[in-house]
Amino acid sequence: MLRKFLILTGVFLLAGSVSAQDPQVGRNWGSTFPGGLEEGRTDPDIGYRVANNWSPQSAIMMTNFNSPNKTEDPNLDPNTNYPVFINDRIDDLGQFTRTFFQAVGVPGPHDFRFDPPTLTQDGELVRRTAWTVFPQENDSVIAALGSDLHAESQVTDSAGILQRSQTFRWSHHDYDEVIFQIWTYQFPTSPLHPDLSVGERGAGPAPELATNNPMYENFHIGHHWAPYATNRGPSGGSHITPEPGTGSRWLDAGLGQVGLWDEVNYYDDSRKLFYSHDGDATDAVGYRPDGDDRGEPAPGAGGTLDSAAEALVTEGEFMESYYKGRIFLHVDKTPTAIGSNLLSDNWLDDANEPDPELRQPRRADIVPDASWRSTASNDVTSTHEFYTQPNTTRDQRIFVSDPNQAGWAGSSQRFQEWMTVFGPWTISPGEEIKIVSAWIVHGPDLAENKRMGALWQSGAISFAEKEAFLDSGMDSLEVGIAAAQQAWANRNIIPDVGLQPVGSLVPAWPSSFTVNSGPDQNELSWSSVTGAVSYNIYRMEGFETRPPTLLTNVSGTTYNDADVVRGTRYFYSVTAVDATGAESEFHATRTEADGVSPYRSPSNQLSNVRVVPNPFQVQGGDISQGGFNFPGQPNKLLFVNLPASAIIRIFSVTGDLIQELNHTAGSGDLSWDLMISDNNQFLTSGIYFAHITSTDATVSGTHIEKFVVVR
Repeated sequence: MLRKFLILTGVFLLAGSVSAQDPQVGRNWGSTFPGGLEEGRTDPDIGYRVANNWSPQSAIMMTNFNSPNKTEDPNLDPNTNYPVFINDRIDDLGQFTRTFFQAVGVPGPHDFRFDPPTLTQDGELVRRTAWTVFPQENDSVIAALGSDLHAESQVTDSAGILQRSQTFRWSHHDYDEVIFQIWTYQFPTSPLHPDLSVGERGAGPAPELATNNPMYENFHIGHHWAPYATNRGPSGGSHITPEPGTGSRWLDAGLGQVGLWDEVNYYDDSRKLFYSHDGDATDAVGYRPDGDDRGEPAPGAGGTLDSAAEALVTEGEFMESYYKGRIFLHVDKTPTAIGSNLLSDNWLDDANEPDPELRQPRRADIVPDASWRSTASNDVTSTHEFYTQPNTTRDQRIFVSDPNQAGWAGSSQRFQEWMTVFGPWTISPGEEIKIVSAWIVHGPDLAENKRMGALWQSGAISFAEKEAFLDSGMDSLEVGIAAAQQAWANRNIIPDVGLQPVGSLVPAWPSSFTVNSGPDQNELSWSSVTGAVSYNIYRMEGFETRPPTLLTNVSGTTYNDADVVRGTRYFYSVTAVDATGAESEFHATRTEADGVSPYRSPSNQLSNVRVVPNPFQVQGGDISQGGFNFPGQPNKLLFVNLPASAIIRIFSVTGDLIQELNHTAGSGDLSWDLMISDNNQFLTSGIYFAHITSTDATVSGTHIEKFVVVR
């Protein structure tokens, strides 16, 4: 499959109300936008990949297209009239171009409602690219935003159509499951055209486009997307490669076939709502003896589950209980003037379209991968007809839901996409068309998935009770749909953004947050927030993407966490809570990098030095789960009760020098985080000796400590 997608990561949303912000708020912000719970080493969450979200990935079609006298599309000849034209953006360099160029590693452009906070950890500034305003990328802070984050992309395609995609996201608990999107398709009076001569994905003026095409007739816009749950496991294996037909890695996670694409799909034409949930695949048995894999229950205790221990999956846990939906809220019936921020009649409202055959969308269907047509392997005419379906009735073009469908059967149909096609319009230079929609992914929260999954695994609940639990995801989806509709009903217009939805908003986050390692405690302080009545303190152990624990709620701006274990890495977040109970975004102040670890003062007796844990066992489990190893650091040893400075030399039982460590921190602790030799290899099983030489003027002598490694 040669289609290309951009990925919307980490949409993982939670139902129910809580007194404090749900710890997982912001998962829908993913990695493209600030927040989210993705990291390269391990992904302890279920993420969602939804095609066609951040950058426009739509196909445009028209009749009677006159090509410009310059083109980078090898399939088009200059100065040629094409009775039928489609740009489905298979050739990403020849058919479209970014008009906002992005620096490497810089997500943008995006706008915050508040200035990103400053985080300091053990005296070092925590640098977070995603939480940085880059003016050169057109980033800014806009206090009038009706959401907490606005981001956009602009793309010019080979017909000169400028496609603007704007997404809006909220941190408020009632809205955090919604990703709102406004697409604008403009036919400028002075169009641009992809032009590689001015740089990769560059664009140059093409005034002849407007001259040769005083209007685009039978103009259609096609969308396609595919929301599926990803796998969950160590080593980044939870990430689905977005091109399933070309060597994808969608089964390489630690839990193998978790997240098989066996969705049950629905379409409600009266509401213009597409939604789906996990089914019980007829050709996949999952991990249960009875073969029931709806909700993708995790395996019971044992090797398979142990292989994904870092993913924090528990016995029987439902790993796909979420309903995925997209609702279309507005489609302009007629074009409006570019930049006017006006809306024409809503073409989605059947009352605005008396002709049943012209009601929108023109096509709403689900397409198996094997049935997809593109210009990569088909001619322009057949690809155009694949989207527009000429000589058909609307009833033939609209998907009919089958509530008894158990999920796709047969591997050839495993991957499928939703498709919508809108139109036709006649659009002239100086005009634009807006399409408004919202993505919602909602369902039971992580703790409830674990609890109910364990009950189903043990036989403590019936099949009907399990089904009722999973079916409750639809109730949660309705909550998100209502929030999206309300935000659109509250819309307004602001400078630099234009038309925007307005939803419930959270307070500002603290503008600065400082975390320091301390003697047997970690010391936190932050700036006060206007309007805040208290602050919530969250903590993560081992790595920042672990599910957070709400430590406490305080009224001041300092807190010392003394319930800590020396050598363990800790990460924190502080949120401001206002009088209504709304709280600021959790990820804004979440610390990252290496975290902080409490320590003890140096010892003046070399004989007190110890190695922890001893023996070290790679399968020993971490402390937070009743084991012996440090959370999130499965290959770490800690030397404790050291003098303020020392040299530690590690020898094998045969006397070979393995590694030399220089302790200069001034504390009594030194972490050996990766337990690797000078040859950059992990220590193998065996007996080792640590030879400690004090370099502290107040402590003299040497000491030898024996320790054991079990791999």
